Amino acid sequence: MSLLIKIGAGIAGITKLSELEIDADKDWQAKGITNLKAIAEAMQHGDIVYRGVGVLEKLTADAGKGYNFLRSRGPGLPPVWQDIESLIQYMTAAINRAIAVDLSMPTLAVSQAVQQASSPPGRTGAASAGITLPGVSLAMATGPGGGVTAVGPLAVPAPSVSGVLSSGNPLGGAVADDGGSQTDETAAANNDIANDMTLLPAVPAVDDAYYFGLGTLWNYLRLNVSTSGVGVWTLAWEYWNGSTWSSLPGLNDGTSALTLSGWREVNFTRPADWAVTTVGGIADLYWIRARVSSYDSAIAQPKGSRAFCFVTH
Repeated sequence: MSLLIKIGAGIAGITKLSELEIDADKDWQAKGITNLKAIAEAMQHGDIVYRGVGVLEKLTADAGKGYNFLRSRGPGLPPVWQDIESLIQYMTAAINRAIAVDLSMPTLAVSQAVQQASSPPGRTGAASAGITLPGVSLAMATGPGGGVTAVGPLAVPAPSVSGVLSSGNPLGGAVADDGGSQTDETAAANNDIANDMTLLPAVPAVDDAYYFGLGTLWNYLRLNVSTSGVGVWTLAWEYWNGSTWSSLPGLNDGTSALTLSGWREVNFTRPADWAVTTVGGIADLYWIRARVSSYDSAIAQPKGSRAFCFVTH
């Protein structure tokens, strides 16, 4: 590229480009340089020069409320600074305008059907399911702008819960009784190690027993029989009434006298006169026991891995 300088009045003797002065205030018209000095003097660090309508213009730097980006708005429009917060607000409002929420709920259709059976020949089945539709109410709100109709909150009926809630508790005490010699197996009853609970002696005798206790009144026993017993014996499930051991009322022995393996339940009606006592040196627990009431023979010794006392709320 070359620069041609015409020698004339005011520039005689210039031999270097650095000695040349350019009048930035001059309107160069069609010469391609316009208002450079005015823009340069008005600019600060961070400002941007862009082409406006016919001349160069300055865009002032703007820190905004967050991280900024320069947005071009298309031909004929000047660029603008925009921050991420404004962009998020704009997009969120656009999404809210675009989404229409449908709060309608279809009515569950339940029909009755006639079922055929051998006896009786036919019967009418009752409807077995139903859904209560939520109610939506309208309220009038009055404010500075006058009365407006507001859509009320979605009112959903409270669910009804049937049955009972029970919580399993680790045993407060577990004691094996072999001929009157009692062994504390509480730690064994509260871990998952197989066969560390000696539910009956290898050769049982009448009055041998296993005790299960908890510090609060409880409702049923859940026992994991890891090795089922094989033999001929009967068990009496009993509780302490404050003066003697008595039969548990409403008993349902899901272990079948410790002859069934796996998780089993021993259910009973909680006695009204159930009292705390001490077994194997463990005091103040509500105890039940599985006591051998008769014995004939034993082939396999029943053993357990874990037990829980369940409390019904």
